[in-house]
Amino acid sequence: MTKINKILLLIIGAILVLIIAVSAIAVCTKNAHPGEGLRHEDPLPDSVGREKTAFNHIGQIRVFTKEDSANQKSMIVLTPWFEYDGDDSAFFEELDRKHLSLRAMITSYFSRHTKQELVTLGESNIKTELKEQINENLVLGKISRLYFNDYLFLD
Repeated sequence: MTKINKILLLIIGAILVLIIAVSAIAVCTKNAHPGEGLRHEDPLPDSVGREKTAFNHIGQIRVFTKEDSANQKSMIVLTPWFEYDGDDSAFFEELDRKHLSLRAMITSYFSRHTKQELVTLGESNIKTELKEQINENLVLGKISRLYFNDYLFLD
């Protein structure tokens, strides 16, 4: 082997030892948190129990967020669905009749916030705020939970 090959092998070996050492230290000191920050998937509408009913007629929504300080917009893709108590056909008809206004309400919510604001708020706070706004506009009943099948930022 030439001298250059030996030097390169030593550099590669040193890098591997460094990577292994840093990983071992992170695991031993419990500073490693694999999977932290990943989104936990919401259940599918088919998984709703007998005492609940799912409304999933909103469909997929694609909306641009508000511009941030660098004049950058992000697109967010989401597919919301609601869970409500019982098998109330009158309430289902109200949801079905108002599904376009509910869709517009959700679109408006995300277009009023920047990506950073949405990330800072967190998905659970966003769901709570949206659920309250939606319930304010419903007459015959209230949704009990709001879920997103898709919740993706596209940059």
